[in-house]
Amino acid sequence: MRHLVDRSGALPSYLSPPPPELFTAGWLTYRNDGERLDITADGHQALEAYTSRLSAEAALPVSLTRNPLCGELHDPAEPGRVLRCSATGEEIRTGDTVTDPAGHPATYVGPVMRSSDGGATWTPGSTARVRYDAYGGYLYPPSAIGAAYDQDTVVPYGAARATEVRA
Repeated sequence: MRHLVDRSGALPSYLSPPPPELFTAGWLTYRNDGERLDITADGHQALEAYTSRLSAEAALPVSLTRNPLCGELHDPAEPGRVLRCSATGEEIRTGDTVTDPAGHPATYVGPVMRSSDGGATWTPGSTARVRYDAYGGYLYPPSAIGAAYDQDTVVPYGAARATEVRA
């Protein structure tokens, strides 16, 4: 068969024939001497299983992540996490230079930000974003750059900084 004709609308359209595997699996059959395509009971069952799986996938929670490889500094108006040097305990601020696992300098630009409500609110993740002048952005677990995040999220990140500077 070269093509199928869809006559369900006002104008007929030509469709490519279905894959032979659908006939072999018993999901499709021809009736009326090969003029009409019909879905079998097994085909309906397979289609129902497929649509229920799609519905289950659509119902799963979705978490967005901002482009983590962008090299822009963390927005101080948003929540953040404090990154501390594992050796000294000193805070590593956005814009500070850190050393990557290969010993090369990189600029710390902040944590990866995630949202589970479609981007209405963003929370900091536990992965550190860095920027290389020559290569662009990269992600590391904090331990790879000799640091660790504090457990608490600082909300808002910028307000805590302003308080520290004034104190």
